[in-house]
Amino acid sequence: MEPKIIRYFLISLGLFIVAASSFAFSRTPGQKYVVRVAILSDVNNFDLSIRGKYEIIDPMTNGWIDHGKRLARCTVTVQKSGIAIGEHEYGVRSLRITTPKDTAIYQGEKKRQYRDQIDILLTKENKLLVINMLDLESYVKGVLYHEVPHRWPMNALKAQAVATRTYALYQTKERKGQLYDVVSSVYSQVYGGRSAERHRTNLAVDRTRFEVLMYNGKVLPAYFHSNCGGHTEDAAELWKHDLPPLKGVSCGFCEGLPSYRWKKNFRSKDVQDLLNKNGYSVGSIKEISVIDRTNSGRVRKLKIIGRDGKSATITGTKFRQILGSDTVKSNLFDVEMKGYYFDVIGHGWGHGVGMCQWGAYQMAKNRYQYASILEHYYPGAKIVKISEL
Repeated sequence: MEPKIIRYFLISLGLFIVAASSFAFSRTPGQKYVVRVAILSDVNNFDLSIRGKYEIIDPMTNGWIDHGKRLARCTVTVQKSGIAIGEHEYGVRSLRITTPKDTAIYQGEKKRQYRDQIDILLTKENKLLVINMLDLESYVKGVLYHEVPHRWPMNALKAQAVATRTYALYQTKERKGQLYDVVSSVYSQVYGGRSAERHRTNLAVDRTRFEVLMYNGKVLPAYFHSNCGGHTEDAAELWKHDLPPLKGVSCGFCEGLPSYRWKKNFRSKDVQDLLNKNGYSVGSIKEISVIDRTNSGRVRKLKIIGRDGKSATITGTKFRQILGSDTVKSNLFDVEMKGYYFDVIGHGWGHGVGMCQWGAYQMAKNRYQYASILEHYYPGAKIVKISEL
């Protein structure tokens, strides 16, 4: 073992599950509401730079490993000894970077800056997992601009801020014992770090500081989506939530706004190939018919009939997933067969549960306050201000 490696080697982390347990309960000192965001996963390397003083510590022991006044752009890689930052091999399987300023992480030439601390872990597969751990309010500021345009009416931004904060807090409670609470993509909430902050969205976060939605004394899973197409969906149709605030409501506010109506044409052979590839054995398609719908009108089940007389049943959610969720924008659709082609004609964009973002936009344009917007989309839920400490 080289002298440099001996110098930095503090402790063998053993099995990855032990590391996961430690990271799961780690919190920034003095902060109760902290969000752990997986910003990179399953990568072999990435670039980072730090402007200003920084420290590198062992998150397992909080022991000091290294420090510096500035870190020029360099590459984080996986080595036999553990994690290396630039030319320095640290001989450990997890590192934590803390800095009073920002850490910049590069994905290709795309640079994003992140507040607070960055945790770097080696997984069992010897891939890198990068987690940004930061306070709840800063996290919401890093999300809002990516979820709604920053020039939207302030009450729409404030409603989104409360929903975003609530969803994040719910995830921190649900994922205790896990490595992270949320990811930075659409599978949680789109998070862009400090680079994504804007004046008006930050203002909306500050003006709703620590406000979350509660129902029966518990944090509500405050889902939201782009456009509901006229009626929001019952969360129980998609997830294990049987909650009155998420049963679905009528929404006339999003009508005529982006993605309220849409249409997509498909060649039957292309869909046949996609279905076969995903385990649904169908021949040449003769007919696709909706055989079951939810209370909101969304497709629950479809029947696909082949020209050979054979048929297959598929859920609307799976059908949309196979054809592409950005192509079939929601499960609120009809199918019109046209020989060897067919049209999918639909309304709305997204899963349809919770707040309709374009509906919230129009409500705010109609001078509804953000509390009224939230009351409409989450009936029965209450806005509660959580304590900072």
